[in-house]
Amino acid sequence: MMQTRTRTVPFPKVPGLRCIRAFKPGTFRNGTVVGVLLLLLSCVPLAHAAVSLEDVLGRIPVQHGGRVKPFASFAKESVLVVTGKTGFERQKPALLVWYWIAQPEVWNAKPILSVAHPELRKHFSSDLVQNRVSPALVLSDLEFKKLVSAARTKQEKKEKLTQLEQKQLELYERARLFEEIANVRMPGFVPHPGDPKMTWLPLEVFRDPQGRDIAAQLYPQDEVDQIASRFNFLIERLKGKTVDGAFLAAQGFSQSLAQLLFSRDMVFDEAAIDREMLYLKLRPFQLAGILYLIGILIWLAPKKKGKVGLLSFSIFAAGFVVHTFGFVLRILIAGRPPVTNMYESIIWVAWACVFFSLVFWLFYRSTLLPAIAACVATFALLVGESFPTFLDPTISPLVPVLRSNYWLTIHVLTITLGYGAFLFNWGIAHLLLYSLAFHKRKELTDRLTEYLYRSLQVGVILLASGTILGGVWAAESWGRFWGWDPKETWALIAVLAYLAVLHSRTAGWLDAFGVALWSAVSFLTVIMAWYGVNFVLGAGLHSYGFGGGGLPCVLAFVLTDIVIIMWFARRLKMKPAHR
Repeated sequence: MMQTRTRTVPFPKVPGLRCIRAFKPGTFRNGTVVGVLLLLLSCVPLAHAAVSLEDVLGRIPVQHGGRVKPFASFAKESVLVVTGKTGFERQKPALLVWYWIAQPEVWNAKPILSVAHPELRKHFSSDLVQNRVSPALVLSDLEFKKLVSAARTKQEKKEKLTQLEQKQLELYERARLFEEIANVRMPGFVPHPGDPKMTWLPLEVFRDPQGRDIAAQLYPQDEVDQIASRFNFLIERLKGKTVDGAFLAAQGFSQSLAQLLFSRDMVFDEAAIDREMLYLKLRPFQLAGILYLIGILIWLAPKKKGKVGLLSFSIFAAGFVVHTFGFVLRILIAGRPPVTNMYESIIWVAWACVFFSLVFWLFYRSTLLPAIAACVATFALLVGESFPTFLDPTISPLVPVLRSNYWLTIHVLTITLGYGAFLFNWGIAHLLLYSLAFHKRKELTDRLTEYLYRSLQVGVILLASGTILGGVWAAESWGRFWGWDPKETWALIAVLAYLAVLHSRTAGWLDAFGVALWSAVSFLTVIMAWYGVNFVLGAGLHSYGFGGGGLPCVLAFVLTDIVIIMWFARRLKMKPAHR
């Protein structure tokens, strides 16, 4: 029998795990690891009727945003952009987007676009429903389109836009995105058989004879006709919203796509699809935050005994395993270290904080260290998972300046590891301030003082090294070692601030309380270098990391932290005899 050689369409070009089901009983002897794996599996939704339909449609590989991904990933990203929420009307993203495709005229008239800016709300006041407006109204409003056109002209001339003009463009682009998706002009579903890296054909081409003729130039006519037939059948079943009929139609459509590719000796990398689907379902960073929180609550239990403390630490360690597993999955999916945007850096810095606490625990054997890290990491993960509209969790390809993975790994990871050490230091500093202000036992304050000093040393070494390596990277990428770019300047300010604290402690200018207070204050320079330069200043050569949003929340956090620090200082000053 003749065998046909097939080639795998890159999805993406990373080797890795096949699936978690490949593990067999007896592979691990350690009961803790088995428990963690069982916990991971329990978090993956079971396949029943409605979920199975979502799985079948969500697993279909598509091309969008510079990479190949499951349709479920595309849908999650698109629903977030269009609606401003991770879900809408209690529908899972993958099914919701397919319903957009099945009934574009219905959803086009629904108020699904969130309107946040007061001036835009005023403009669409008569059409708003719970501060939302329909795509049809946005795209048909002539006065609004004139405003968008004027803003776009300014943008093309590289003139600075007002916040209102930015929001006008964003709202219009979100409406256009919905229109493109609902009319299946995106994403790409069918790769070019000669070069899968080229732009893929959208399903729009299978809706009319001219489009099918174009597809027939690349694939056999009978396979093209079958795709068109099964696509139309799926749309009819989705309109009827009969789960069983839609499920069978979805299976048929998915199989016909696979057969179409097979007719040109192509198959998709199923392991890569499984990997990303597992990542989407597991939501490892949210799960890690929950485990850290549970560990904290158990650790705080009154009159805890040895076994309770061990349980708390085990759950904390399980959270770290899940946290690490999530990073491994994300690295395998993206093919790069996951620290290229604010969302990824927050998740990574939280991981680094926990990692350093475990390293310190190996030396000091104090459960206080992981407890501090768990508190801080839970807060960081909560921030990262709670604001998807401006902390974009999308897995995107690297911009050209970051495509040197060597320098990305060395420079960026070193800098962010330093942030992680200082985040851990920030948590220790606050606990030390509390213990001194409320006159806790001397043994506790002495231990915390030691932890604070050591974490300061680790953070300074990493941040200083990362800043120097950044200069080396800048010399290679931009042709100069140092240029007083805002990012470079604030990284240097952060290093100098912490060096001043270390020097003052060594010189005896600051006591334990002074070191703790100025360590906590110095973390504000890290926030400025980390968030402020990218999201507030938005200037300099580090434009690949720029974003927007969240300023009121960050300001509230900073002001609250300053008030807490001042309160600790005032309380200590009122009773100097106990200092």
